[in-house]
Amino acid sequence: MLQDLLQLCTSRTGLFSLLIGSDLAIAASYFAIPLTMAVVLRTRKDDIPYPWLWMLFVTFIVACGLTHLMHVWSALRGVKNLTGQAAINFLCAAASVGTAFAFTFIIPQINELPSPKKQRAELERLVRQRTREKDLLIHEINHRIGNQLQVLSSIVSIESRSAKSDEAIAILTRLRQTLDKMGEEHIALQASNYLAMGEINRSVFLSTAPKNG
Repeated sequence: MLQDLLQLCTSRTGLFSLLIGSDLAIAASYFAIPLTMAVVLRTRKDDIPYPWLWMLFVTFIVACGLTHLMHVWSALRGVKNLTGQAAINFLCAAASVGTAFAFTFIIPQINELPSPKKQRAELERLVRQRTREKDLLIHEINHRIGNQLQVLSSIVSIESRSAKSDEAIAILTRLRQTLDKMGEEHIALQASNYLAMGEINRSVFLSTAPKNG
């Protein structure tokens, strides 16, 4: 069976069938590729730089497919259509030369385009920077709030020591206790939120956090 298959492939009929099949397969591929490229260009045209260069590729590949179809037509008819073949070859040559020149002209600009990898790295760097700035700002705001609560508590303590009436002392005592409680809650909340801040050292926060008393 292998010998029969080998004879078929090496015979004139087998070689002719192989030639026709190969040209048809190549032509089908040449038509499928630009079709896919055209669909991508239509759906992602805003993301594809130099769409005219993309269309040159589509034209070039289609022209190559047409040359293979012309080979099939000539083989099946047993006669060459010189007019059709010349027209298709001219189209293919024009598309090939145009694409080659366009690539030569556009390569310097393509090289200047930022790569997706570099863009992603820059975006990640900016996110880390903005996150660090945000964490530092929140830390500074919380620190100032704690300081203000401490200052208010100290003022109330001073006023309570100089107060004359029992009613005023009781009011100031309750006010100081409220401020102390607010300060403690603020420190606790600030510390718990700080655990999620990866850019600031927690020991620095604890050493700078205001202490009421």
